[in-house]
Amino acid sequence: MKIRLITHPINKIKQVILEFIHNNHIINWTPLQKSALMLVLACAMSFSWLLWKGYILMMPSLWQWANLPLVKSQIWLNLITLLLLALLIIPCYRYKDQEWAQKIVPLISVQFFMLMLCHDGYLIGSISPATMVGYVGTIGVGLVLFERKIVYSAFIPATIILAVCTYLSMNGVIPYAPLFNFTAFRHAQTNPFWLASMLFFIMPILGVCFVLFEILLTQWRQRETYIQRLSQLDPLTNVLNRRSLNTHLELMHQQQFDYAIVLLDIDHFKKINDIYGHHQGDQVLIEIAQCLSKNLRNEDIIGRFGGEEFILLLPHTDIIQAERIAERCRHALQELPVFSTQNNPIHISASFGISSSTFANDPYLVIRQADQALYAVKASGRNQVRTFQQITHIESI
Repeated sequence: MKIRLITHPINKIKQVILEFIHNNHIINWTPLQKSALMLVLACAMSFSWLLWKGYILMMPSLWQWANLPLVKSQIWLNLITLLLLALLIIPCYRYKDQEWAQKIVPLISVQFFMLMLCHDGYLIGSISPATMVGYVGTIGVGLVLFERKIVYSAFIPATIILAVCTYLSMNGVIPYAPLFNFTAFRHAQTNPFWLASMLFFIMPILGVCFVLFEILLTQWRQRETYIQRLSQLDPLTNVLNRRSLNTHLELMHQQQFDYAIVLLDIDHFKKINDIYGHHQGDQVLIEIAQCLSKNLRNEDIIGRFGGEEFILLLPHTDIIQAERIAERCRHALQELPVFSTQNNPIHISASFGISSSTFANDPYLVIRQADQALYAVKASGRNQVRTFQQITHIESI
């Protein structure tokens, strides 16, 4: 029972996280939503500074390594910074529908964030590991979230500021990493306090960047998969389009098993468009595609060949099986209940032409043969199923 009580909240949290990743694409957020995210991360960074400085003040054994007067004064500055960051989040939601806010608030937020980075970077060393990790990580996140002009308008001045601080420190004009008491360090690179401080500042930055980039990468892959899937489908009927059908047809032919192709054309479809309008005609095509899909096997492939014409690719199927499947689809379409917006019944029927790879070595020749069979059905009254072999037999007689 205890295990269930523990695992249930964990599973619920995991489900919430997964739903957020799958349904909330950060890359599609508005500039104000991205600004709010960045400001929340900045608040977390400022809070971590308060934790670090508070810990030092409570540990007398660490006082020798730090510049205590500066630490004390910086606590107040961090509190003010945290308050300003929280206040900047308010316009992100209060003015979310205002065009001026979409342009100005992200710019101010990014500038404020970089000013804070420069200030904190100078305090712990302009070229210290923590400053460099924060600098590179923030650039990467910024370029992903915002327009380049917004990011560069902040990072170019920040780069100049850090470079000037480094130059002035090298020439003794200003102290390097004034938050630390380097006179008490024998070897700064191996001093436990220095190393622990760098680790304290680096790990949250790396953790946030890793999580954010992992979310963005996952969402990018989902988006690419979705776009790739859309490129394979007919936008109206949601069945395969002509290009994707060609790919499947060539793949079936390469695998060297028997297959059949069924071409079908909706009878007198132009009349439906003329009488009920193109919108109703589109709805009819959608319902026809759904009806055909329900009457096919799992391995069968359906696509829109063009206009009111559909194609069925039937793998591992001989001509007799294909004829049975086509006849089943014909009956299903004939019985399909379709009504207009005025609730008038619309009669649906279709003509079917079939051919098989058994009688042709080229897949596109199989399609042409099915098309000839379909043409023969149209010429002899429509709403029938014919195979290419049947029409060639009649012609030979």
